[in-house]
Amino acid sequence: MKSMVLNLIKVGILAGMILIVFPQVMFLLQQGFTPPAAHHPKKGLPPPGVQYLEKIEDLVLDLTNQARQARGLAPLLKDEELTVVARAFSDDMLVRRFFDHTSPDGVSFDDRITDQYPHRVRVVGENIWYGNGYNPNKIHQVAKEIMADWLSSPDHRKNLLDPDFTHLGVGISACQQMIRATQEFVGRSKGLSCAAIKCRAGTARHKLIV
Repeated sequence: MKSMVLNLIKVGILAGMILIVFPQVMFLLQQGFTPPAAHHPKKGLPPPGVQYLEKIEDLVLDLTNQARQARGLAPLLKDEELTVVARAFSDDMLVRRFFDHTSPDGVSFDDRITDQYPHRVRVVGENIWYGNGYNPNKIHQVAKEIMADWLSSPDHRKNLLDPDFTHLGVGISACQQMIRATQEFVGRSKGLSCAAIKCRAGTARHKLIV
C-alpha cells in the first residue's frame, strides 16, 4: 500500500511537470518555425543570404559628415537605433525585391521611421540607393559611388545637407552582387507631436558598380 501511494505521488508530480513544461515547449517549437520578417527591425543577424556591409556603412557616414562640415554644417550623430531601422529596410527591399520609399504593404517611410524609432522627432528623411555588381574588394569605391550619386541628386543632396537633421542611421545590405542602401535621417525633438513632423525623401536608381 505504501509503495502504491509513493507511485501515485510520483505519477502526480510527473503529470504536473508535463503540464508546466509542455506549453513552454510548444511555444518554443512554434517560435522556431516562425520565419523572420525582414521589414521588422531587429538587432542581430540579417535574413538568410543577406550580409550587412558595415565598413561601407561607416564610410558613407564619414563621407556624409565630411560633406556637411565642408559647408559649415554640424556633423550627424551615428544612431544605432536608426541603423537598425535602415538595415531592416535595406533587407526588406532585397528580400521582397522592390525599390521604393513605400513598402509593398503600403507603409510609407515616415510612418516606418516614426513607428520604429523610439524617440520624438520633428523632421525625418530617407535616402535609398541600389546597385548591382558588388565587389567586396572595392568598398571605398562603392561608398564613394553611393555618395556621388546622392550628392548629384537635388533631393538626396537636400537630405544630406539639411541643417535640421541631427542623427543618422546607415544600413547597407548585399545579397550576392545586389546592394540596397538606406539612410534614415531624423531631427530629434523633445516637445513636438507627431502631427508636426516634416518628411523628406530621396530615391536613387543607379548604375552597375564595377
